[in-house]
Amino acid sequence: MGCFMGIDAGTSGVKAIIMDGGGTVKGEGYAACEVQMPRVGWAEQNPVMWWNACTAAVKQAVRASGCGGEVRAVGLSGQMQGTVFLDKERRPIGNCIIWLDQRAAKEAKEVNRLFLPDNEILDITGSFCLPSHWAAKLLWFRRHCPGEFEKIDQVLFAKDYLRYRMTGEIATDVSDASLTSLLDLNKRSWSDKMFRILGIPKELVPSVLLESSDVAGFLSRQTAKSWGLPAGIPVAAGGGDQPVGGVGSGIVRDGMIAVSIGTSGVVFGCCRDPFQDRAPRGMYSLCHAAPQKYSFLGCTLGAGGSFKWIRDRFFSKEKAQWEREGKDVYDHMAALAGQARPGGEGVVFLPYLNGEATPHVNPDAKGVFFGLSYRHGLPEICRSVMEGVTYSLRDTLEIVKSLGNRTDSIRIMGGGAKSALWRQIQADVYQVPVVTMGIEEGPAAGAAILAAVGSGYYAGVEEACESICRPDICVEPIPENVKVYDELYQTYRELYPALEELFGRQARRMERVDSFGPQAKKQGS
Repeated sequence: MGCFMGIDAGTSGVKAIIMDGGGTVKGEGYAACEVQMPRVGWAEQNPVMWWNACTAAVKQAVRASGCGGEVRAVGLSGQMQGTVFLDKERRPIGNCIIWLDQRAAKEAKEVNRLFLPDNEILDITGSFCLPSHWAAKLLWFRRHCPGEFEKIDQVLFAKDYLRYRMTGEIATDVSDASLTSLLDLNKRSWSDKMFRILGIPKELVPSVLLESSDVAGFLSRQTAKSWGLPAGIPVAAGGGDQPVGGVGSGIVRDGMIAVSIGTSGVVFGCCRDPFQDRAPRGMYSLCHAAPQKYSFLGCTLGAGGSFKWIRDRFFSKEKAQWEREGKDVYDHMAALAGQARPGGEGVVFLPYLNGEATPHVNPDAKGVFFGLSYRHGLPEICRSVMEGVTYSLRDTLEIVKSLGNRTDSIRIMGGGAKSALWRQIQADVYQVPVVTMGIEEGPAAGAAILAAVGSGYYAGVEEACESICRPDICVEPIPENVKVYDELYQTYRELYPALEELFGRQARRMERVDSFGPQAKKQGS
């Protein structure tokens, strides 16, 4: 039958799986990655760290499977919107400015203003420019780091950098390229007009632009020997983690919707034609990783990342103890959350720890616990974080419904699908049944499916998904909980408008406060 490897370069780590042609996972591996936040609103990662983590994860998967020699092709998935700047020697110029970074907010607004009053940018790229898009980041980099900007020879996404290290080939795919503000979405090709208007040299982006299941290169002999895989096997172009995760969960037909809770939280849907939201609410329109299909997504930046923040700040001692015992502190946190009543007795959490994307494109937004009293403890705090993240994802679902896209059930992925409590919270807040998939690792599984298609094992992505992507657990909403969450969701919705202006004033105040901090004193001494 042969096997296929899927590699997913996520924000918190790199996952690798080996899967046979029927969808059975034979082995998997994982290596963690760290995010650097040198300033408020900034977020970076070292691309070389990804490569080292990728190597470790692949070797684990090969050892666990015992069938590294049977792998016929490799597919890739990766966090979207990051800018890996390479010089002429193909070395990274500093760290990658990842999707979570908000420093280019001013430049994103400038890009959008260039296309007023008719918002022509939507007719070309399908989305308003956001601070995370390549166009905004390149303009920021040119403005603030002109010397380093001149050294750039190529810009790559996370998975493209890994593929370059694997094959020596430079390329990207249309799903990742969709979130650059430089792609003509309808033509599925780079937009000469966008480069010309923005003054960005087109030579900086990969000239090879592929569909996600296309073969982009072949595994080098050196890498194959290091990893325990056959040399010369094809490596599929792959795609962004959300479109590829859509493939991994079978979201390849018009009208299907999935929700993923990883470091970020994403609502992802498949559509026949390019999706378009004329309001500036942070909705993304993309080429799907399934060839010639389109997709949309809305993103809350601090989803699983908010739960991780709670873990690191409030459960650091328990985390170390539980890890020594081979347990997961997240299970302990979920058990605590389960002790609290639905709605956390009125505690409502806004998960805007590093700004927000959908529907509030605001890098100044910050996290908030609302409604705390002496009655509340860690159970209510933990539950409110899970609920607040889910409310933020319902925001996107409400936009999708308002534009005529409805669904009778939602497929769920990521950490939010592994927790029984979080599954139930999602069903209750979304007010529809939620369904998990037989393969938990959506993006890595989707990458393996793309590898199987690229190698010719399957004739197309839809055929592969029909064979491999099987639903598992279905959770129905509980009517009593639906009523509670519907009430508190209204509180959640009212909090942002009440705080929006204050978020901006606080950000400006902190800029003034920081100017009197230790750094300023050191420079003046």
